[in-house]
Amino acid sequence: MTESPIEKAADAKRRRDIGGEIGALIDGHSALTTAPWYPSRVGDRLLITYEATEQGDRWTETYEVADGDGGRALRPIGHTAPDDSLAGWFAGPPELLDGDPLETPWMEAGPDRLTVIRDGQIVHQGRHALAQPDDAPLRITTAAGPDGAIGWAVVQERQYTPAELDGLAQRIVARTQEMFRRGTEE
Repeated sequence: MTESPIEKAADAKRRRDIGGEIGALIDGHSALTTAPWYPSRVGDRLLITYEATEQGDRWTETYEVADGDGGRALRPIGHTAPDDSLAGWFAGPPELLDGDPLETPWMEAGPDRLTVIRDGQIVHQGRHALAQPDDAPLRITTAAGPDGAIGWAVVQERQYTPAELDGLAQRIVARTQEMFRRGTEE
């Protein structure tokens, strides 16, 4: 899907490309430190989206930048992981002395999987990141069936990442073009 700066560096290392390895790390760090919203502030929220795999569904975890004994740190505030042991890996102070708490998730999870929210506004949303936790509750609503009968349905509203929306839009356009083509042939 998408590679984090650490994953890009590891790929370059496997190819024995020292320039590519160093470049991936420098580019990843530069992308973070030149972002208009950088550095993080106390109260910022970080949402990390983990894509669905063959082993499980998509899930999210949310952190808040908080003041700690050693300065700013990430404090976990929620997750939708199927197992509690999967979440919370980025909690705590930055790995680098006097570093920003967002550095490790930025480099390891990758900017494409992150959403940064400041004062209730999204200041960064990666292509494979949700805008809010993926925890919409099930709800009951009325629905019409193909035969016109009206009944009850249980639904869960699904969010889409920007990348998923692009794919959905492409499928809608293709389907519309196909329907139009069929309509003009008749």
